[in-house]
Amino acid sequence: MPSFSHSKLTTYQRCPQKYKFRYIDEIPPPVRSIELHLGDTVHRALEKLYADALLGKLASSDELVVSYQEKWDEGYLPEMRIVRSGTTARTYLQLGRQMLQAYHRRFYPFNQSATLELEQKFSFPLSDGHEIRGIVDRLARAEDGSLEIHDYKTSRRFPSPAQVAGDMQLALYELGLRQRWPDAQRITLIWHYLTFDHAITVAKTLRQLEAVKQNTVELIARIETTTTFPTHVTRLCDWCEYKEMCPAMVKR
Repeated sequence: MPSFSHSKLTTYQRCPQKYKFRYIDEIPPPVRSIELHLGDTVHRALEKLYADALLGKLASSDELVVSYQEKWDEGYLPEMRIVRSGTTARTYLQLGRQMLQAYHRRFYPFNQSATLELEQKFSFPLSDGHEIRGIVDRLARAEDGSLEIHDYKTSRRFPSPAQVAGDMQLALYELGLRQRWPDAQRITLIWHYLTFDHAITVAKTLRQLEAVKQNTVELIARIETTTTFPTHVTRLCDWCEYKEMCPAMVKR
């Protein structure tokens, strides 16, 4: 059964050429961006934070930063792409520290909700012929018994209300969760924009979830029937892992 993720779907929406490179030609990304490394490292540090909390160990802010530094060092490569002018790898390392310190201040002792799962992979049938897969950063149960899907963002861009309303990532995750937990009543979607020390909370109606499902089915059908993969040239091209081999970039 063909499998799609939110990342795979949004890659096509943002740039069909990049989609072709990655998912049709299956070309491994030639370079890794510092932003991706930052995001992965922060996620791993928060995963350990909550895993330890489940065992009764409440990490201090300093301990969280040490854990983050260890994970940063494990995956860092000097050749990682840094596009933003005036920044270095150290800039991003420090940014991650600041995010985690702010998160620690806000949520210590991490008992606002009960953690059920951490970085849990999942897949579910979206339609008769397709499945959606993904990873939930943190699934939790609130005091009132409702479920919470938490997602961590390290982006420097804060979303507009329209972008939040139109985002399909956590809505797809909720569709999958409702198949696993059919008796669940209220499910809350929570985006943690760590750069801004701000959380956005959304509750989707069943009608909204059905609309996301139908829109996703239509998007997949469009992807599977397309025969051309043009490049969408935007300012984000400088961050693209395939920039050096992209026909649109070579011509510039």
